[in-house]
Amino acid sequence: MSWRTTIAYWVVFAVLGAYYVVFERRAPPPAEVQFVREKVLDVFSDDVTAITLRRDGNEIRCERREKRWQIVKPEGAKVPPDLVSALIENLTDKQEAEEINAAPKPEELQAFGLTESSPELEVELTGGKKLSVKLGSRNPPQTAIYAKTNTSPRVLLVGVNVQYYADLLYEASVHAAKTVAAK
Repeated sequence: MSWRTTIAYWVVFAVLGAYYVVFERRAPPPAEVQFVREKVLDVFSDDVTAITLRRDGNEIRCERREKRWQIVKPEGAKVPPDLVSALIENLTDKQEAEEINAAPKPEELQAFGLTESSPELEVELTGGKKLSVKLGSRNPPQTAIYAKTNTSPRVLLVGVNVQYYADLLYEASVHAAKTVAAK
């Protein structure tokens, strides 16, 4: 094979390659299921001034005072401020959520564990605005929980850390309240 033949093959290859790139190549089809990633609450953690957890008829309220979180209700309860900070960061800045169902019907919410008796976190912001998040059941692989905000009809899939921190806050404050009541 001569060098002219080799050059001819390379020229044909380059022309066919350019033709393919320009005319034949197509973008891959979009995936059938596309998740939308976003924050649970579209606010910054620094804007949160108070958080209230309502669960099993009990109410735990924490307020930010002098840049530290303190439990206001029930009286006498002590919880590490970092626990409250971690919960708030997971609802705002730190964690992303996936939209599972954009607009479920009220009867469909039960499938996600979102009922009237579901735990609810109410977040108060600077300026008095209040946002809430209902926590539902865990997803089948037990890696996340379903949640619903009062700002949108959508159902979100949120990391299990939100439930973990809410459970720790609830257990520590209810235990402390029982201890104070027993004295």
